[in-house]
Amino acid sequence: MYEVQSVPAVLLSESRPSRLLWRLIEASPVAVAASSQDGKILYVNQKLADLFDYEVNELIGQEIEILMPERYRADHRMYRAVFTENPRTRPMGSGLDLVGRRRDGSEFPIEVGLSYYRSPNGLIILSAVTDITRRKQTEELLERRVEERTREIERRRRVADSLRDILRALNSNRPLQEILDLIVAQARELLHADASAIYQLHDEEKPLRFQAGVGIVPEHFSVVYDGEGVDLTALQRREQSGDLREIILNHSESATPLFYAGDGAYCAQLAVPLKLKDEIYGGLMLYYREPRRFSPEEIELAVMFGDQAALAIDNARLRIQAERAAVAAERNRIARDLHDSVTQTLFSASLIAEVLPRLIQRQPEESMRRLEELRQLTRGALAEMRTLLLELRPATLMEVSIEELLRQLTEAARGRARIPIELRIVSDGEPPSEVKVACYYVAQEALNNVAKHARAQSAEVSLICSAEQARLCVYDDGQGFDLKAVTPEHMGLAIMRERAESIGATLIIDSAPNAGTSVTLLWSKTDTSSI
Repeated sequence: MYEVQSVPAVLLSESRPSRLLWRLIEASPVAVAASSQDGKILYVNQKLADLFDYEVNELIGQEIEILMPERYRADHRMYRAVFTENPRTRPMGSGLDLVGRRRDGSEFPIEVGLSYYRSPNGLIILSAVTDITRRKQTEELLERRVEERTREIERRRRVADSLRDILRALNSNRPLQEILDLIVAQARELLHADASAIYQLHDEEKPLRFQAGVGIVPEHFSVVYDGEGVDLTALQRREQSGDLREIILNHSESATPLFYAGDGAYCAQLAVPLKLKDEIYGGLMLYYREPRRFSPEEIELAVMFGDQAALAIDNARLRIQAERAAVAAERNRIARDLHDSVTQTLFSASLIAEVLPRLIQRQPEESMRRLEELRQLTRGALAEMRTLLLELRPATLMEVSIEELLRQLTEAARGRARIPIELRIVSDGEPPSEVKVACYYVAQEALNNVAKHARAQSAEVSLICSAEQARLCVYDDGQGFDLKAVTPEHMGLAIMRERAESIGATLIIDSAPNAGTSVTLLWSKTDTSSI
């Protein structure tokens, strides 16, 4: 066994090459310790002494466990005994996270490489120690950055998913209230708010109107803004002055609650104005129970949700305007139809009725012909009125049978065109409602063309239908037209094609000058099953 002795004594007791070796170890930039198999420190270089904040002589003869925390010493003694029985080299970087203990008790991460030498006096264990504090700090920094980056990627993914959901809702026919509920819910979740709401600027008596909210109800909302939760006059002043920059209300300096609502106190809030062109419509509000500051990314995200809410409101306004315009256009069309058909038909009927009394006495045969013409005119006017009533109530078109719909159209067209129009229907079942409505409108446009443009002597409407297929044909023997010379906008051709495409049907128009015209609609359920 080695006798514990000072470093000079060790150097003097060894041969000259050994002394050279010890001097090289002493000058090494790596902290090195040599210990006996019973754990006594035989030698340390100055680098190791400095690393652990000891003097060299203070460590000689001490147990090697003095260089590690108390909690690890018992386990290390057991490990040292096992190593002594079966020594082996353990290089640096073996993956073991070890902890060193300085003289003052402070701890720091180390990495230890082990080797051994069998001397005549027993086993000598050599330990090379490296302080890996900086490496550990770098690793921890990298881990934090990876975690932050991962969280940021996840946040961006959730934002993208949220935007996708909102855009899908904006492009649908969902009600405005449903879309606003979705936006405030997504804003609350992604901005980690305790409550969120959308309000509309109203009048002076009640300046705000609650539109949507999550975590807060209208009663709480009115309590908030009856107090001093937000300066509404700022929004109104900005609107009047035309300064429509984003207004962000950020209260986060103090833990003193800004306001109380329901059973909670709120210490921070974030407000984003909802701008529609040159008008401030209202605002998107986010409420927080804890005081906080808002990062630029959070403010940008809140503004984005505000833009989506403004877009939803603007779309709803445009939809209402479009619906009103469509109603007005439909009223104008009905008025034109009344003027072009019913009014003129009734005017012709009134003229015939005025001359009938005189014709009966002078020309009985002519009076009978006129009387039949009067009957046709009145029946046509009645059918025309029924048709217009059906169109005023679109749901009725779904309920009435296809035979009755075509019969009304045919009678109305007879009255307007004053020509015989034959109706033939072979039905083996009622086609789907959307097919029935498409057939109705195609037949209507085709018969309008017969009455206005064909100059025909006769016409025919035929329908062969079942639940699986339908074939509608409107034919007249009139003057016809050149298909290449007529644009789709003329004669209702575009309308008929749109109706056909809406049900996946085929529209065939066959016409030539002085050769009549046929309009054929072909529909089959098997052809539309994939649509």
